Amino acid sequence: MTLLVMWTTYAVFGVLVYSAVFLWAVRTRQFSSEDHARRLPLESAAVVSEEPAGPPAAWRVLAVPAVLLVLAAGVMVALLVCTYLR
Repeated sequence: MTLLVMWTTYAVFGVLVYSAVFLWAVRTRQFSSEDHARRLPLESAAVVSEEPAGPPAAWRVLAVPAVLLVLAAGVMVALLVCTYLR
């Protein structure tokens, strides 16, 4: 049983760390110019232009909290299943 608790704790810690990194990337707008980033390797250094990023769409603003809530619910279900199946 201690192995199960250890791996569950490891999984929860991993989800928390990677969620924090993903939230940081979204808040600092790392994904704001996807179209520009997709063409960047194909352009020469002289042609690269900076495109202004518009405001994020409404579904993108709500997608991050929704995904995090689903992940948290999954972790809670896994913990409850592990606890009550002992």
